[in-house]
Amino acid sequence: MAAEARQRYLSQKAATAAARLEAAERAYQEGDIKVASMLYIRTALSRPKNAATDQAKQRLTQLAEEARQKLKAIDEKLAGSESLLSPSEALAPGGPPSPEKLAARLADRVAAAFDEYKELSRTYDKVPKAGSEIKTHIAKQRRQPHFAAVLNEPEAKALVQLAQQHEQEDSPCCAYWVYQQAAKLAPAPSALQAAARFDQMQQDPRIVAAAERCRKLQECHKLYKRAEMLFKAKPVRALELFGEIVDRAPQDSEVYRAAHEQIAGIR
Repeated sequence: MAAEARQRYLSQKAATAAARLEAAERAYQEGDIKVASMLYIRTALSRPKNAATDQAKQRLTQLAEEARQKLKAIDEKLAGSESLLSPSEALAPGGPPSPEKLAARLADRVAAAFDEYKELSRTYDKVPKAGSEIKTHIAKQRRQPHFAAVLNEPEAKALVQLAQQHEQEDSPCCAYWVYQQAAKLAPAPSALQAAARFDQMQQDPRIVAAAERCRKLQECHKLYKRAEMLFKAKPVRALELFGEIVDRAPQDSEVYRAAHEQIAGIR
């Protein structure tokens, strides 16, 4: 929003295409590529066409190529242009670093590279063609299994820890759904661990039944809160929601009884 506001301010000050081009060049020199690109676009679209509009189009082409070169540089880092293991470490008396340390280095490198991707996308997102190309490329890179495994691991690990805590607290029904959620983050190592545990839990009919009951209760509690909010303004809709709860909630549950009482009271 700040970039858009600055672009509007500079555009208002610049009465001609030449003045806008000058403002764009100044923003670029100051390192504000986002504002510069927006000013170049506005200049390029100015009418009538003149030397300033033509130059603005050329500058946008140059910006696009500049962005692509920076994107290529990040790709090269991820492709392993810099070895995880230095020659001195490989020949060190104590031997090379442990696999755990090398894995940590890889995780740091991947995370840093994707931070660079994010910043590059933010900076050049207004540049025609290049902005969309960068977003598409980043999404493709993120889907690469060896990158996804690293990027998804922190979230997957946190979910597994939460699921294990639920199990320790004798709440397997809650753990069941958290393991399922974590498993979706495969191929992260913790996600694979979660998938294995989820498969084990699926073999126990008691856990599956408890988990399904838990899911229904959670959904019904959400519906109940929504119905309460709508009760005064839209009583008919609230009645419909209470009816849904009665249809879906276990009959021995508190939310079932509460919804049933609400329906009786409304009618």
